[in-house]
Order: sequence, then structure tokens, then C-alpha cells
Amino acid sequence: MNNKIECDMCGTCCTAYSISSLNKKAGEPCKHLLADGRCGDYENRPQVCRDFQADFFCYFLSSLSKQEQIEIIKELYDA
Repeated sequence: MNNKIECDMCGTCCTAYSISSLNKKAGEPCKHLLADGRCGDYENRPQVCRDFQADFFCYFLSSLSKQEQIEIIKELYDA
């Protein structure tokens, strides 16, 4: 049984979390985030981005609006 959750490219993780190696603050879209949810610099993305795995939390968030997703992540993780 495969429990892996596939990324649906919502871009929430690229917006909600801070990414110090990119000088990106929590709540700001990453400068590499494209309109379709893909990374515009995928081959050179930082290790923290490479290590991120979509999970059941992502599945839950997919039912919410983008702003609701970001606010929940920021509140839970003090991102």
C-alpha cells in the first residue's frame, strides 16, 4: 500500500514558510514560485526545498483557499 501524497503544486509551502537561504520571509511567495505552482529554479533549489515532502497535512490544506492555507501554516509553525 502506497501512502505517499503527491504534491498538487498549490505553492503554499513556497509561500507560508520562511526560507533563510533565499532570504524569504514567512508569508511571502518565493521569488522562484511560478503562477502554475512550479519552481522556476527547480534544479538549484535549496536543500530545505528538496527535503520537503507533501503529506496528509498538505492533503487537508488542499480543500482550503490559498490564504487560509498560509494562515494555518503560519499559526501552527510560527513560520
